[in-house]
Amino acid sequence: MRLTLVDNLVMPEEGDLALLDVHPHLGLLALAASAARDGVKTSIYDPKRLLRNGTLRYDAHLYDLAAAQILAQSPEAVGFTTLGCSFLFAINVAARLRRAEPDLPLLLGGPHATMLDRPILERFPEFDLVVRHEADEVFPSVLRALPDRAFAKIPGLSWRDPLDGTFRMTEGKPKVHDLDSLPLLDYDHYPIAELGLDLLRIEAGRGCPFACTFCSTAGFFQRSFRLKSPERLVFELERLRERYGFDEFKLDHDMFTVNRHKVQAFCEAVRGRGFRWRVSARVDCVNPALLESMADAGCIGLYFGIETGSKRMQKISQKRLDLDLVAPILDVCASLGIETTASFITGYPEEERADQDDTLDMIGRHFSAHCLTQLHILQPEPGTPMYAERGADVRYDGYASPYNSELIGPDDRDLVVSTPEIFQTYFHYPAALPRADHLFAVATVDLLRRVGPDVAAYALRRHGGRLSAFVAAFRAHADRVQPVHPPGWMPDADLLAGFVAAEHGADHHLVSLFRYGLALHDTRPAPTDAQAAVYDAPRPYVLSDSVRILSGLHDCDRWLARIRDAARDDALLPDDDGERTSYLLHLGRQAPEAWRIDEGLEAILGVFAQPQRCDAVAAMLREATGDDGVDDAFFRELVDAGILVPAPETAAEAMH
Repeated sequence: MRLTLVDNLVMPEEGDLALLDVHPHLGLLALAASAARDGVKTSIYDPKRLLRNGTLRYDAHLYDLAAAQILAQSPEAVGFTTLGCSFLFAINVAARLRRAEPDLPLLLGGPHATMLDRPILERFPEFDLVVRHEADEVFPSVLRALPDRAFAKIPGLSWRDPLDGTFRMTEGKPKVHDLDSLPLLDYDHYPIAELGLDLLRIEAGRGCPFACTFCSTAGFFQRSFRLKSPERLVFELERLRERYGFDEFKLDHDMFTVNRHKVQAFCEAVRGRGFRWRVSARVDCVNPALLESMADAGCIGLYFGIETGSKRMQKISQKRLDLDLVAPILDVCASLGIETTASFITGYPEEERADQDDTLDMIGRHFSAHCLTQLHILQPEPGTPMYAERGADVRYDGYASPYNSELIGPDDRDLVVSTPEIFQTYFHYPAALPRADHLFAVATVDLLRRVGPDVAAYALRRHGGRLSAFVAAFRAHADRVQPVHPPGWMPDADLLAGFVAAEHGADHHLVSLFRYGLALHDTRPAPTDAQAAVYDAPRPYVLSDSVRILSGLHDCDRWLARIRDAARDDALLPDDDGERTSYLLHLGRQAPEAWRIDEGLEAILGVFAQPQRCDAVAAMLREATGDDGVDDAFFRELVDAGILVPAPETAAEAMH
C-alpha cells in the first residue's frame, strides 16, 4: 500500500511564512513507523515546508495545488492530522481529493478529530474514518481493514457506514502503555538537511495528569502520564546525533518533570554526553536541586505555562499553581543558565479587571533577558471542561489567533461562521471583561516583546513597575488619538511609539529605543525582492523593500548598556545625551541587522528611493565632492549586502 500522511498547517505567531515551523511532525513519523512494520510505503506531505520554500502559495489556489501534489504521489490512502487551527486546510484539501478520486480512503486523526469525530463525519462526507486518541498500535489494523471497511473489531474508530452513510464507532480509547515498545522514528521522511533547523525534537513521553479547564491535552492522552526510559531516550539522542549531526534537542512532553525521580534518572543517564536539551514543566514540579541536576546534564531551556497571575483565576481554571513559586524558580533557572519561557493567557470567561491586572503585572515583573514572557488569547478547545460548559455560547467577531489558518478560500468564512462546533478556535467565549480589553493587552505585550525585555522593564518605571498601569495608559492614549476604533482594529508600532513620545517628549531616549526596537523586530512579513542582487554598474538599482532608515535617534547601543548597568529602581535615567545618529536596518535576512550610518551614507541611500544607475550616482558624487575614490566597489558592497537591489523592469525601462 502507498500511504500519504498530510502534516497540519499551523501558522507562525509572527505571521511571516518564512517563520513557519517545519520541524518533523512526531505523530506522523510514529504512524509511518507503525505502518512500516506491515510493509506500507509512507510519504509525508508537509504544506508548511512547501509554503516556506515557495513551491506553494498562500492564496486562494493553495488547496487546489496541495491536492494536486498529493494526488501526484498516487496514494492508495491519505491520512490527515489536524488541530483546530489547521482544520480549515485539511477539510478544503480533503474536499478536492474526494472530487478527484471518489474512492480514495481519507482518514483523520489527532486531538481535534478525536474530540469531534461524530460532528466531523456527519458534517463533512469528505472523510471516511476517524482514528481516535493514540493510533500507534491500531494503525496497521486500520490500514489492513480499509479495502473491506472491516472496522468493527478495531477499538477507537469512528466511520461512516459505506451503505447507508450512518455514523458508526467502536468503543475504546487506544493508549500506548509502554512507549519504549514503539518503533524508532525515521526522520528521513523529511528533508532534514534542507529545513534549516537549529535543533531536533524527539518524543520524551505523553500525557498530563492535571485537569486545567481550558486544555485538551489531558483529554486526548487520558490524563495518563508516561515517560520513556532513560535508556531509550539516550539511545534516540545518540542515534539522531550520529545520523544528522544535532546535539541540541527539544524533548517533547507537555509536563516532563511530573515524576522527579524519573527526571533525575534521565539526568544521570544523559550527563556528560554533550547534549543540550529543552523541556516543558510546571513551577511546582521542579525545585532548586532538580534544576541544578538538569542544568548539569545539559538542560538549557524550560517552558513554564503559568497561565494566569491571579490566585483567583488559578483556582477557577484548576491550574492550581502556587504563584509564590514563580519568581524563585525563574531566578534559579537564570542563575543556572537555563533560558525560560513563561506563558500566560487572558480571555477567561470569569476573568475580571483585577485578575487581568495581576497577570499583566506578573508578566512585567519578569521582563528579563533570561525569560521570554508570552500572553495569549484564550481559545475554545473541544474536549475541555470549559468547552463542555460554555461551548454553546461561543461568539464570532472576525478575530483569529495568529496560529489559525487564514480565510483564503472563497467559501472559508462562510464555512467557519456556519460551523462553530467544528471551528471553535475562530470563536471566543463571552467574558466578564470586554473582548477589546483582552485583545489590546495581548497586542501590547507582543509589541513590548519587540523592543526587548530591558527596554520594556525600563519603560515600566514611569508606571511604578506595573505593566497593567502601562497598558491602561496606552489604552487611554489610543482612545484619545482615535475615539472610535473600526472592527478588527489593533494597536500597532506607530501608535506605541507615539504613546511613549506623548509620555516622555519626542526627543527622549526612550522614544529612540522604542522606534529602534519596534522597527528592527518588525513582525510583519519582510518583503522579498523579486530579483537576485547581481551587481552591474549601468543597471538601475533601488533601495530594498527590506531596508529601513531611522534618523535622529540616540545611540541605542550606548543607552541599552546604560540601562543594563543601572540599578533596577523606580527612576528613569537623566536624558543628558544630545548626540543623534541614524541607523540602517536590514530585515530581509534570517536575522535582522542594524548599522549606524553617517549623514553622507544616509543621503546617498536616499537617492535610491527612486531607480538610479550606480555609475551615474558615483559620477555625481565625484563631481560634488571632488573625491575620486568613489567607485564601483562602494556600490558593489551595498548590492552584495542586499541593501540595493535591481529596480523592477518597468521602472528600469522608464529610465531609458
